[in-house]
Amino acid sequence: MKGSFLPFLLFANICYAQQITGIKFEKNLSWTEIRQKAKKEHKSIFLDAYTTWCAPCRYMAVTIFSQNKVGNFFNKNFINVAVQMDSTGKDNEDIKRWYKDAKMIADTYKVDVYPTYLFFNQDGILVHTITGASDKANDFIEKAKDALDPKTQYSKLKEDFFEKDKRDSAFLLLLINSATTAGDDSALHTYINSYIASQKSLLTARNIELIARGTSKSSDKGFDVLLNYPKEVEAVIGKEKRIRILNTIAFDEEIFPVIMINGKKTVYGGGLSIYGGGTMNKHVDWPAIKRKIDLKYHNLSNQIIFQGKLKYYDWLEDWENFNALLLRYTSECNNIDTNLIDNMAGKLMQDCKDKKYFNDATKWSEVLGKNEKHPYYLQTYGRLLYKAGKKNAAIKYIKKYASLIKTSNESTNDLIERMKEGEEIE
Repeated sequence: MKGSFLPFLLFANICYAQQITGIKFEKNLSWTEIRQKAKKEHKSIFLDAYTTWCAPCRYMAVTIFSQNKVGNFFNKNFINVAVQMDSTGKDNEDIKRWYKDAKMIADTYKVDVYPTYLFFNQDGILVHTITGASDKANDFIEKAKDALDPKTQYSKLKEDFFEKDKRDSAFLLLLINSATTAGDDSALHTYINSYIASQKSLLTARNIELIARGTSKSSDKGFDVLLNYPKEVEAVIGKEKRIRILNTIAFDEEIFPVIMINGKKTVYGGGLSIYGGGTMNKHVDWPAIKRKIDLKYHNLSNQIIFQGKLKYYDWLEDWENFNALLLRYTSECNNIDTNLIDNMAGKLMQDCKDKKYFNDATKWSEVLGKNEKHPYYLQTYGRLLYKAGKKNAAIKYIKKYASLIKTSNESTNDLIERMKEGEEIE
């Protein structure tokens, strides 16, 4: 992996540095000079905020930005600048000169997802944002066109919503789409709930999709729909997604405040959330929590409690109860979630330092070894067996995995050899 990644990374940097077709990015100018040039030429600014480790950033640089039609559009309408937002030991002097401005841009405009594309007017004021890569050049051009029209610029749409109290359905749908493109997840919740409040029928396919995207609290307009209309909701978004949303809400409101004192949930762009900052409560009254959840979530209560306890024992690194909970789950459940088991096995191998718990884990993870439709489960099970001291059985499952994927894999062959030698594995 490391051997193949470096040449591609260097290739991506070359594309930024020497691109002669497509978008022409300014070189050797500071952020101040970029803004001065934009004002002088009466042009907007397109800023590509990328990192060296971001694969979608490289895809855009190599595949999209290099196309003539993309260059024609951006070179005509914008002063273009590509800014590396991380730092590496291979950075040249031009990139190093941007370190301070790159940090300022990241902090000021809350850039925490990559790639992020920022659009500024000729006065250097941010008017539009796009996050994420586009598969096709035409799609990216169409998204960028919104940055040139005040009627579709995200900054103007936000102003109309918050300052002018604009709330008609057509406007709100436009705002929702723009916020989605911008990756403004926190505001998206507000916009969707405003739209849902304006609707007479909440059970249309479009409204259910929006409810699924915008419901993160039990006080949200769409919560009742998700909870009490399972048939209609699952027909649109599926059972797994519906239950995942409700589980998250229940955990955030009923379980997290109890198991972590003064804890905080931080929501980042792209759906990433991190819990932390508090002190773990080692004396949780689980029956009391369950009584509250029973009243609100009814038949979903047991699953919510199970997921909550898993997180609790994981965060507390209480691997004895972690194993016991999963063993009870696999023994009693008629429809075992093998993806959950695979994730929990991986988490145990990553976080647990005491080998005595791996043997018990091989009991609740047996389902992975029986699932040949998903060969990677066999690999997980083999690794867990090895960590439990069952070398011969482990090698058998890794070999079975290798035979099922039917491709030559140097890392798999190396893993088998390391197991035979009794070496440590990750």
